[in-house]
Amino acid sequence: MRPSARPALALGRALMAFMTPGAARVALVTLATALMAPGALAQTPQQSFQVAARVTEGCLIGAAAGGAAPLGRLDFGTASALSEATLTSAVVQTGGVSLECTPGLALTMRVGGGLNPSGGARYLTHEGGGRLAYALFADAGLGRRLDIDQPMSFVLGTGVSRVTLPLYGRLTLPESAAAGTYTDRLTVTLEW
Repeated sequence: MRPSARPALALGRALMAFMTPGAARVALVTLATALMAPGALAQTPQQSFQVAARVTEGCLIGAAAGGAAPLGRLDFGTASALSEATLTSAVVQTGGVSLECTPGLALTMRVGGGLNPSGGARYLTHEGGGRLAYALFADAGLGRRLDIDQPMSFVLGTGVSRVTLPLYGRLTLPESAAAGTYTDRLTVTLEW
């Protein structure tokens, strides 16, 4: 006999003393069936817990297979060593690198001084020791100059996730620049 059935039998015997024999049997069977049913006396405790996920805004810089790659290139092209022309260019992001950010994100961009800064200016240098000063701008009209590490803020549109950095350059050639290739490397810092 199950231990949970003992109280039911005792209760049943007490009821039989006050009832007619037929009514007592029906009451005893009904009571015994109810008390012996699985879970009749057992309580099922219940608890709840929360489920959550937090998605943060941010940016991701990804490089093609093979590791790190430059973010882009600012190329002033080719000019004569005797030229005094002013050359302009825009940063063209390379196909091997992608920059994606959360749509609607407010970004602050800073561009360092490069490998050859001097007196608050950026310089391209030549292997032979020559150098050419150049300036960066935040607009194609060259009206918003970007000095070394100057913060520039912009907000991505709500449907925009792929970012094209708004960087433009201007280089004024001296009349007697040494022939050769002039280079520099800049570091771009994004904050959000």
